Amino acid sequence: MQDGLAYEVEVDLRIIGCEMIQTAGILLKLPQVAMATGQMLFQRFYYSKSFVKHNMEVVAMACMNLASKIEECPRRIRDTINVFHHIKQLRSGNSKWSGNDDTWLFLCDTVDYSFYVIKAERRVLKELGFCVHFKYPHKMIVMYLQVLECERNQKLVQCAC
Repeated sequence: MQDGLAYEVEVDLRIIGCEMIQTAGILLKLPQVAMATGQMLFQRFYYSKSFVKHNMEVVAMACMNLASKIEECPRRIRDTINVFHHIKQLRSGNSKWSGNDDTWLFLCDTVDYSFYVIKAERRVLKELGFCVHFKYPHKMIVMYLQVLECERNQKLVQCAC
């Protein structure tokens, strides 16, 4: 907000960034914990940095790429960039999908983007002080449900997790 960005716009950018990370993670066939890690990195980065000074899409790509490494399911940076480019195309309404062998058409200049994504990844790591491991509440919720003998209640477990 110090850079002149309205509160509502910042909230919208946070939501869009997390939605892009979630969608990209699904398309990259990453586990849910990797997507959650990417979203946490994204949110924590923007608690101290400005959306005005740092490109939201590049930071989202960097967080997704970094999260895949942290959670030990790395993906090629080229794949991450292409998936984000595809998501952007879908949002704007003109997607070019190659359905031949489940591969993305090489839609963007990866060399330029990869430089910026790697640079953003380093910036995220530096900003977070390399503290990139998170404890998620899901394991504790399941433990409490077991203690309460409610782990068989599928609706409650699904709602809690």
